[in-house]
Amino acid sequence: MIYNVKNNFNNIFDKDEKLILAIYGSPRKNGNTEELMKKFEEGLKNNKQLNLSGYYFDKVFIRDLKFSSCIECRHCSLDGECALKDDMQQIYPKLINADFIVVSSPIFFTSVSGYLKAFVDRCQRFWSLKYELNKKIIFKERNGIFISTAGSSSITIFDCAKKVIKELFNVLYVNFSNSFVYNKIDFKGDIFKNPDALNEVYEYGKNLII
Repeated sequence: MIYNVKNNFNNIFDKDEKLILAIYGSPRKNGNTEELMKKFEEGLKNNKQLNLSGYYFDKVFIRDLKFSSCIECRHCSLDGECALKDDMQQIYPKLINADFIVVSSPIFFTSVSGYLKAFVDRCQRFWSLKYELNKKIIFKERNGIFISTAGSSSITIFDCAKKVIKELFNVLYVNFSNSFVYNKIDFKGDIFKNPDALNEVYEYGKNLII
């Protein structure tokens, strides 16, 4: 059974179901990366194994969150908690409990969007827990993927963004299992000129095993 949730912080899902967390990092509504995420979700809906076992699909649109950038106060170095009390406090449990994480973002100046980078920076508490305090609060084995588009034709344009996502996944104990990145996709709707890209993420969702 599939559930579609947009920033429903208080929704409680069945613990026997798999939680798939989708993080949308684009500031543009219905942009190219969002269209790719829609195809991934469409693939999930046609995933026979997941639909038999049950899963919960939770969407986090970073552009809709109210949160501050990391202020480097070092509070998380003391107890692993973030001192800033905003919407990120509602997101942290999702990052901890997810069984699979998919992150999407267009490329801005060779990296992820500013929205997503601020989000990643606020995960410093997980870095502190892992490397400064030696406290493990995530015990499940899980995987994650990165979806991205760039207007540039350079084959290295995604390198920095991939590194950011890999570091995020690292502190969350998530294996970076795959990336779906596409060049020469710039203006809104350009992704529809690349049906192979849309089909690729659809098939991944359709055949995903968690």
